[in-house]
Amino acid sequence: MDVPKKTESEQIEFFNQCLEKFQKAVSTTNEIKHFFNIGGMKVCLSFAGETLVPYLTPALEHLRIPETNTPDATICVWESETTAVKMVPPPCERKAFTDRGDIWGFTSERIKTAFHWGEFSVNVMDLESNTGIYWVETAKKIPYWVFSSPFRTMFHWLMEKNNCQLLHAAAVGTKDGAVLISGKGGMGKSSTSIICLENGFYYVGDDYVIVKSKPEPTVYSLYSTAKINTEDIDKFPFYKPHIKTFRNFKQEKAVLFLHPDLKNQILTEMPLKAIFTPEIHHRKDTRISDVSHWHLSRAMAFTTMSQLPYVGKHTHEYINELCESLPGFTLELGSDFADIPKVISNYIAKPESYLAIKAKPEASEQKPLVSVIVPVYNGEKFIEEAIENILSQNYPALEIIIVNDGSTDNSEEIIKNLPIDIRYFYQENDGPSSARNRGIRDVSGEFIAFLDVDDLWPENNLNLLVDILQKNPDILVVHGFAQILEKNETSGKYDYAGNPKESFPGYIGAGLYRKEAFNEVGLFDEFMKFGEDSDWFKRAEELNINLKKLEEVTLFVRRHENNMTKGKSLVELNALKVFKKSLDRVVSHTRIEKRFRKSV
Repeated sequence: MDVPKKTESEQIEFFNQCLEKFQKAVSTTNEIKHFFNIGGMKVCLSFAGETLVPYLTPALEHLRIPETNTPDATICVWESETTAVKMVPPPCERKAFTDRGDIWGFTSERIKTAFHWGEFSVNVMDLESNTGIYWVETAKKIPYWVFSSPFRTMFHWLMEKNNCQLLHAAAVGTKDGAVLISGKGGMGKSSTSIICLENGFYYVGDDYVIVKSKPEPTVYSLYSTAKINTEDIDKFPFYKPHIKTFRNFKQEKAVLFLHPDLKNQILTEMPLKAIFTPEIHHRKDTRISDVSHWHLSRAMAFTTMSQLPYVGKHTHEYINELCESLPGFTLELGSDFADIPKVISNYIAKPESYLAIKAKPEASEQKPLVSVIVPVYNGEKFIEEAIENILSQNYPALEIIIVNDGSTDNSEEIIKNLPIDIRYFYQENDGPSSARNRGIRDVSGEFIAFLDVDDLWPENNLNLLVDILQKNPDILVVHGFAQILEKNETSGKYDYAGNPKESFPGYIGAGLYRKEAFNEVGLFDEFMKFGEDSDWFKRAEELNINLKKLEEVTLFVRRHENNMTKGKSLVELNALKVFKKSLDRVVSHTRIEKRFRKSV
């Protein structure tokens, strides 16, 4: 299956077509410009007509600046309903769009393009000219989270270019500095920030903030909004006057607009003193406790990297370095709300008094992010053990992606109740190739691993494979052998069966892959329900990609009554089809070569 690659010239052409559409929209209405200071950059929001202005500017009002003829960046904004100007048709097939917004095959460093399903928006940015284009079909379908944090993707791209980073975090502080509060959703980040604001703290942001790590860690305000669960509104009566709704429909969170009423407490930038990751504890008082560097880094990275398009190595390393440069703690939240701001202000005032909490600093060698893709079809018996096996690798920088391929058993409930951060996707049953491809298109990591839900990795397997790829930057794939485990029907245990060197050589889970490998070779062939692994490795061989074969067992394959390949013939397993496809490619290449020689 070929990757739908777009050349840079094609992506530039798409950007230019979108810009022409915006200019046409302006000609049918009028151009309205608003100017804001975003993380030290003067940004012009240029609207075609007034329709989107009241939806997309209120969250940025605290950053408004006078009009300037020399903005650092311009974002062109329009919608089709009132301008009667349609967007350029999609430049790729639907399956190229990812959940996060990336478009598979769009790899230009200059042109960034994202499509967000939730708001049905197109985002395109030319980083050479710092010109962006934002389009929606109609303002009527914009969801509440866009009102509270507009242009998030655009600002992400601009800030990354400006040596800053958008982070999914809150930031509050006192005259002595601010703390960053980041972690898994539902653990108290937002409530902590608005409790502190109510108790006189300075406020920088709740949902997304901008951080610049050098020369000194500094946090910049981006949105003057906050969000609380609708069922928790009565717990915060102070904020009821600040709730703003754009239409009457049921939504999971209420959006608070804090400017201008609380403008004196909203600061546009503050020096950072520490990072807290909150945890809810069932006691009255709030406490500060130690947290490992890698736990803190994962807590901050997970939601940031699962929401921002085209994050990857740069973002992972930025977050890791930030966590190294600042003290990090767990904020154990108690039930007494009044105690929370006291504990935070005490820390900011006297951080040295908390040094005893910190354990001996751990070695913090930079580790690349590994995205582990776990396809699941009716795997309820194996899901929890598979996740335990991944975590037991003790590899510190993990992104776990589970793709539920239309399971009809209890798999979904088990997945949703896992006690760790995962990225979860559901699709109608379409086979393991489709499930793996869905995961590949959404990965954040520079390295990709696969683990079928009923397979297992040997101890320390990930560290071994990562170490090899790190030491050999020219290698795209490192791959070992699989040891077959047969289920003993008497004991119920799995026993070793056969010689690993004589087992099927193409097990996908026995390797570790650079993301570029799938740009070179392509994705898995979704038309093949079996044999897709042999087909991929055959294509890799024909392209002569650099693959290192290890004399190591790197995968345990469990044989049981529910294996998809159990009892299948060679024809059913597509062994002959794989050979035929390879032969066809060889013949095709030979014909092309002959034509070329004749033309010369």
